[in-house]
Amino acid sequence: MESGSDKRKEHREITYQVGWKKGKIEWDEGTSEVLSVHSLKPVETLNNAEEKHLQLLWLPAMSLPSWLLLPILYALPAFCFILTLVLIYGLRHG
Repeated sequence: MESGSDKRKEHREITYQVGWKKGKIEWDEGTSEVLSVHSLKPVETLNNAEEKHLQLLWLPAMSLPSWLLLPILYALPAFCFILTLVLIYGLRHG
């Protein structure tokens, strides 16, 4: 007699429920390997096409010179603090 792990079901039917929608998925193990190999290739070409469109829309920003980055890095927290004080003053006396 065969044990449970030795049995292979050729055809299965899976039922699911998402919210109010119910459905059935038919699963055939023999064809699932063939379908999985074919289903990966169109997804890869779709991702490549999306990346090409994104490269057209997403252009690199202009960069600042390296000698200017360090002063901006140190000045930014002080600028944010002063701006916060100005906004609080405006709320209290506005």
